Amino acid sequence: MPIRLRLFLPVSLIITIAVVVITIYFVNKSINLFYTQMESSLMLEVHTIDKMFDREASLKQENVINNLNVTSAIFKGFDFDTGKTYISKEIKNQQTGISHQAYLKNWRLGDAYLYNNHFFVDSLQKLFGGTITIFQLTDSGFVRITTNVLNSIGERAVGTYIPMKSPVSMAIIEGENYYGRAIVVDEWYITAYTPLFHNDSVIGALYVGDNEKDLKELKNILLNLQIGKTGYPFVFDKNGILVIHPEREGENWADSSLFKQINEMKNGVINYYIDNQQKTMAFVYFEKFELYIAASVFREIETADFKRDTIIGSVIIGVISLLLLLILVYYFTSEKMYRIFTELQKSRERLDNVSKKLANTEERFQKLFDSTGDDIFVTDVNEKIVEVNKAACETLGYDRSELLGMKITEIKTGKYAPYVGNNRKIIYETGSLTFESEHVTKRGEIIQVEFTSRLVSYGKEKYILSVVRNISKRNEAERQILSAVIRGEEKERQRFAREMHDGLGPLLSALKLYVNELGSATTKDQERITLINQSNELIDEAVNATRTISNNLMPTIIHSFGLVKAVEKFCEKINNTGQIKIDFVSENIVNKLDTNLELILYRIISELINNTIKHAHADNINILLINNDNRISLFYKDDGVGFVVNDVLLSDSKGTGLKNIISRVKSINGTYSFISEPNSGFTIKIEIVV
Repeated sequence: MPIRLRLFLPVSLIITIAVVVITIYFVNKSINLFYTQMESSLMLEVHTIDKMFDREASLKQENVINNLNVTSAIFKGFDFDTGKTYISKEIKNQQTGISHQAYLKNWRLGDAYLYNNHFFVDSLQKLFGGTITIFQLTDSGFVRITTNVLNSIGERAVGTYIPMKSPVSMAIIEGENYYGRAIVVDEWYITAYTPLFHNDSVIGALYVGDNEKDLKELKNILLNLQIGKTGYPFVFDKNGILVIHPEREGENWADSSLFKQINEMKNGVINYYIDNQQKTMAFVYFEKFELYIAASVFREIETADFKRDTIIGSVIIGVISLLLLLILVYYFTSEKMYRIFTELQKSRERLDNVSKKLANTEERFQKLFDSTGDDIFVTDVNEKIVEVNKAACETLGYDRSELLGMKITEIKTGKYAPYVGNNRKIIYETGSLTFESEHVTKRGEIIQVEFTSRLVSYGKEKYILSVVRNISKRNEAERQILSAVIRGEEKERQRFAREMHDGLGPLLSALKLYVNELGSATTKDQERITLINQSNELIDEAVNATRTISNNLMPTIIHSFGLVKAVEKFCEKINNTGQIKIDFVSENIVNKLDTNLELILYRIISELINNTIKHAHADNINILLINNDNRISLFYKDDGVGFVVNDVLLSDSKGTGLKNIISRVKSINGTYSFISEPNSGFTIKIEIVV
């Protein structure tokens, strides 16, 4: 078989399959789109009929109101007399059907009594149609004394009354007109009521109404509508009875699953089968008449012509496209395809060369990676170690195969494992982070380490590259130096406090005694005595200041009562200023701690409060000091303006107080963690093993 043909056959097969699939997809897409358009058109027809029904109801309401105005005007043209005599009649509640005896005034209109005299209402009915009623107000409600409204057995509803709690009655009692839907005896009517007054009091009402829906007129309109080739509109009530239908009027399909589905949806489009043919029905619920307005078409008949035209057109376009593509492919499978294969062969050779160079590069990188003195870890988003160098294996005592696949938390101590998630979150957000931690070797040894981690991307994956340095010896040296510095500082403060208290205090006290002696001299000069009294006050202030300085340099309350009392006293002084509120709570701090530890914790808390007052603009500070199984935990939080911790710690000109706190914590081999962001306050947690 010629090479051109061997290349052409598989390509032509692929093209043919592709064209067929695209053609089928286009046909299905077009048919589905037509179905959607058909459903939209059907729903539009239903909404149009819905608007027609709504307009019919609105016109009826307008007509009823106009007819009421005419009725009221004609009524006022007659001589009306409420009469002075009463007649006893049995009246019936139109809602409950309960009857009772009542006394009605014997009204006159013109020369005739009104009760059961229908000349007025019938003449107006002949004039403009509808129904008219004159009501008289009684204690039970508004009683019909003349009407052409018929009850369920076809008799005039004279003697029936609208009860007082009816919305109609309540509106008329207030002297207002009532317009809208109302039950008149047994049926819904479009109604209009207006009160009748006598001596500015409501004594009755005039009514004009019309049946809410004229099904005969609506039927004539709907049955003349043609929707598509097979469609027609129809109407059924909320009980499932077909009230308007070209073929099945009067049927009840309330028990059918289709009606139940319609009743749940209230409006929408449904596809269903009838006589093995699929129909599409759109429907809406017209609440004013409590009717469903619907229209349906036979789905397949409506779309048959479109389907046929779409399939034929798509097949023709597909065949033409296929022939053109095959001709182009056959043309390009000659010398041009040969050139392509030649270029592919050359590309393969170049790829082999690149692969060899890449392998050499990887080998060089691996050697550099393993020769680094610091431990290097690469972890994925699931905290798993995906790469590690030789130095890390030697430090931890694991083989490389053992470390790969382990989680980074598995080589952490219990104290630092909980911080892994938060540190990694910061790295993913900021791109890098430097922090301290502890590793556990395979032999169980604990190593203090410093992490310098950075986020790196490889393709679509994100990894964290961490360079880890053993800082155990450095931390121990720093701790010893800081401890020596702090001990020297505290010793110097003790000496200074002793000198202030034992030196300056007695001198000032002696001076006070001397001035008092001057004040008791024989001279009676009042001005001199006043001067001496003022000197005494100044000397008292100097003595108190000396004691305050002494107490600040070396709080005597710590030596006497311990750390908790000293902190409480310090917080009390701050709270008394009214500028900020400090809430200090201690738990399980029963016995005094080591003096050096108490002094350092006191200095840390004082420094934190001082920083908050100076920089945070906070309103509240919460301090919690807990002793839990010889583990001292200090929690400090304020609601100030906050700051970016790394920006402060890495600055040469900021964060002196924060750095002093860190130095003090390290001097007693404690751990710390900060949480702070702009406008989110500041939180620090310090833990010390006693």
